[in-house]
Amino acid sequence: MPPTDLTSSTTILLSHLQFDLSSLIARDAIDDGLPNPRGKNLANLAIAFACLSFFFVSARLGTRVFMQKLEIDDWFIVPALLMALAMAVTFNMEAKNGFGLHTSQVSKGHKIEALKWFFAAQLLYKIASCFTKISICLFYLRIFPSKNFRVATFVTIGIVIVYSIAAVSATIWSCNPIEKSWNKALPGSCIQIGNVWYSTSVMAIVTDLIIIVLPIYQIRRLQLPLSQKFGLVLMFSLGFFVIACTVVRMATVGPAITATDTMYYQATSNSWTFLEVNVSIICASLPILKAPIVKFCPWLMRNKTTTSAYGMNFSKDNYGTKNALPSHDGSVRHSRIKSVTGKTTTDTPRDSDEEFILEEMGKGVRKTTEFNVSYEATSIKNVGGRTSTLKT
Repeated sequence: MPPTDLTSSTTILLSHLQFDLSSLIARDAIDDGLPNPRGKNLANLAIAFACLSFFFVSARLGTRVFMQKLEIDDWFIVPALLMALAMAVTFNMEAKNGFGLHTSQVSKGHKIEALKWFFAAQLLYKIASCFTKISICLFYLRIFPSKNFRVATFVTIGIVIVYSIAAVSATIWSCNPIEKSWNKALPGSCIQIGNVWYSTSVMAIVTDLIIIVLPIYQIRRLQLPLSQKFGLVLMFSLGFFVIACTVVRMATVGPAITATDTMYYQATSNSWTFLEVNVSIICASLPILKAPIVKFCPWLMRNKTTTSAYGMNFSKDNYGTKNALPSHDGSVRHSRIKSVTGKTTTDTPRDSDEEFILEEMGKGVRKTTEFNVSYEATSIKNVGGRTSTLKT
C-alpha cells in the first residue's frame, strides 16, 4: 500500500474515533439515567412539605367553616398555599431536568428547561411569602384592638407589599430580553441577580422579626398559666425557624451565584427556600387550629364556674322544686322557688380561634344575665315549736 493511501486511511480512522469520543462526552446524564441524589432530595422534600401545608390549611378552613365563617386572613392564606403547591411542581421539574447534577453532565436543552422552571419558582416564592405575611397580619388585626398596634400592623403590611412587588419586578426584568434568564446564550444583558436574592432575604428576615415581635407587647402584660404560656411561646417561636431557614438559604445562595456549577449548588438552596415558605404557611394556620384541638380534647380546658351577684350557685334542677331555706332565727322554711332574677356572669363558649386566644389572654367574653328570686313558703317551724304559714 502506498504511503499516501496509508495516511489517508489513518486520517479517516482518527476522524471516526474523534467523532465517537465527542459523542460519548456529550451524552446527557438525564437521558442515561444517572443517579441524581440532590435532585431526588429536592423533589421528595417539595412533595412532603406541600402535603403538610395542604393538610394544615385544609384543617384551618374546615375549622372556620364548621365553627363560624371564613375571615379575610383565611382568604389570603389560600393563594399562599396555591403558590406553594405550584412551587412543588416547579422543583420537581427542575430535578427532572438536571438540578442537582453537575452542569457539565446536563445537555443544553435540559439546562434551558430546568432554568425556566427555576425562573417560575423564584416568582412563586416571593408571591407566596407576601400572601402568608399579610394573612398573619390580618389575623392580628382581628384579635388585638389596640389602636397603636393596628397602625403598626398596617405599616408592616405596607412594607411587605412594597418590597414584594419590587422583588417580583426585579426578578422578571433581571435580564433583557427576559428569555436570557434561562438561556444565557442569547444576546443581551442581565443584572447581578445575586443582589436581588440577598436583598429579598434581608427584607424577609426583617419583616419576619417584626411579625414575631408585634404581639409580644400585647401578651407580656397578661397573666397566664404556665402551660398556656409555653404553648404561646412555642407557637411564636416557630417564626424563628422560618428566619433560620432564610439564613441558611442565604448561606447556600453564595456558591450557587459564584460557582460555575450553578445547577449542582442551586438544588440545596431551593430546598431551604421551600422549607421557608411552607413553615410560614403552617405557622400562620396554627393559632386557628388551637381551638378545635381543645374542643376535641376537653381535658385541656380549664373548669368553668357560674356565679351570681350574691355569691350563690344555682342549678337548673332546683327551679320549681322544694328547698329547705334556713332563717336567721334557726327555723326552717320549706318553700317552692317560683322565679329567679338577679345577675349572673358566665364565660361564653370559645369555639372560634380569636375568642379562644382572647380567653387565654385574660380578655374572654363574659355574659351577664339579670334575674330575680321569689319563693312561696309552705310552713315555718321556729324554735318554740309554733308553726305558721308565710307567703312572699
